[in-house]
Amino acid sequence: MKKKLLDLMAKKREIVDQMRAADADNNQTAFDEAQARLAPLDAEIARVEAIMQAEECTPPPPQAQTNGAPVDSRECMHAFCECIRARAHGDREKYLESADSVTRAVMNEGAMTEGVPADGGLIVPQDIQTQINERKRALNPLSALFSVENVRAAAGSRVYDTQPSRGFAKVAEMGTIARDDKPAFTQIKYTVEDYALIVPVSNDLLADTDQNLIAYLTRWLAKKEVITENKLLLGLLSALDAGATPVQPTGALRSIKTIVNTLLDPMIAVNAVYLTNQTGMNFIDTLEDDKGKPLLQPDITSPSQYRIGGRRVHVVSDAVLPNSDTPTTPLYVGDFAAFGTLFRRQQMQLDSTTVGGNAWNTNSTEVRAITRLAALTTDADAVKAAKISLTDVGG
Repeated sequence: MKKKLLDLMAKKREIVDQMRAADADNNQTAFDEAQARLAPLDAEIARVEAIMQAEECTPPPPQAQTNGAPVDSRECMHAFCECIRARAHGDREKYLESADSVTRAVMNEGAMTEGVPADGGLIVPQDIQTQINERKRALNPLSALFSVENVRAAAGSRVYDTQPSRGFAKVAEMGTIARDDKPAFTQIKYTVEDYALIVPVSNDLLADTDQNLIAYLTRWLAKKEVITENKLLLGLLSALDAGATPVQPTGALRSIKTIVNTLLDPMIAVNAVYLTNQTGMNFIDTLEDDKGKPLLQPDITSPSQYRIGGRRVHVVSDAVLPNSDTPTTPLYVGDFAAFGTLFRRQQMQLDSTTVGGNAWNTNSTEVRAITRLAALTTDADAVKAAKISLTDVGG
């Protein structure tokens, strides 16, 4: 068992090294993959340690019960000490007398038990771990769908043209050529705002814990950065909800196809992606085409991904993209990179101090995270929204 434990610990060190490298490279995907392999390994290590501990702590077979009056725990401890002293002085008679009291305390009504701390519970080993076990939840960074620009100014603008809607006018020979049309431009302005948090940490805690608490806080704050970006991007999509197309369970397939075929520009439809949550994914997974084949098909280039009519389906958790109380579940389709842009003035900046703020007065370390972001809709027609009714689902 000891060799097996050493092998498992060696594997864990390799995974931790991979996580450290991914964190240094700011590679969230590689970090999550390494972390996913760590959990089952920790469980195996805990299982082997439990077996080894059980082997070490297995008690000898109980002795035969002896007669005599019960002895309480204090008398038992006194008798136990007398046994040790009598043995050291070679007093066999005193030793046997005290040993009898200890035996009666263990076997009779006044028995030592682990249920009472003073009667033995204090000497029973406990399986206490200080390792921080991080719960696994999908963060679903929506920035993977949208356009992302790293900017160097706190404010700025972008210029977009207006698509012409008519062609040239017919003109007769030597006739006057019309001047009633020209390009038109619109300007979209962004203003970066700060999003931040300070986490005070006791210096005593940092000194006494056997965990790398600062590294853990770094990962924890990085998750909050993703949540912040998601909130900004979902705010852009929420503007489409007022005009969302209702989709009923009956005829849902036809409604979803109609949105793509008629509401999206053909050039936008080419790069269209579906975005929905777990509930929406579960609903789509039940749809079939006219030939009884599932509407949802696995992506042959990436088996963990799915497509509808050749278009990729991006799924996020219900916690990130919640259902409506109506009850309905959201479905968006279009080119999200054309629809909106996330402007990053500054990646999450992590700093700490032991002398600034209130840290000096409270003997603490203040960990501060700041990110500077803005999100704007650049082409409102590039994405269309739908609301799938859940009233009759499963009925």
